[in-house]
Amino acid sequence: MISKSLFGNRLKEKRKFLGLTQAQAAEKAGIERETWGKYERGVFMPSGDVLLSFLNMGIDVSSLFAAEQEIRPSENSEISKEESELLGYYRQASDNGKFVILSVAKGAEKKAAENTQVSATHKTA
Repeated sequence: MISKSLFGNRLKEKRKFLGLTQAQAAEKAGIERETWGKYERGVFMPSGDVLLSFLNMGIDVSSLFAAEQEIRPSENSEISKEESELLGYYRQASDNGKFVILSVAKGAEKKAAENTQVSATHKTA
């Protein structure tokens, strides 16, 4: 079992990565901001219901409890305004909406790869 303070530090990192204030994160989790702050400071550990709300927010709950920290982007790396906007739309979307967003993103990536391959083929011809 990890310490409460390690859990809290990881939770804070996840919140910041998602670009949320404590108040915004607490609202999404359905708890008080003060309670969120106590989780981050390692004063309290969340209940199962709260952990489920973290999961629904996009927080990988298992990584909060992992013995080893997962590799993640540098703390200096920030997401662009467009990435943040897309993430906001995704979080607000219904399950069907999320499926569509992911499908479009995957389709765009596949199309870009195909175009790169076609372009390279024409250059060698």
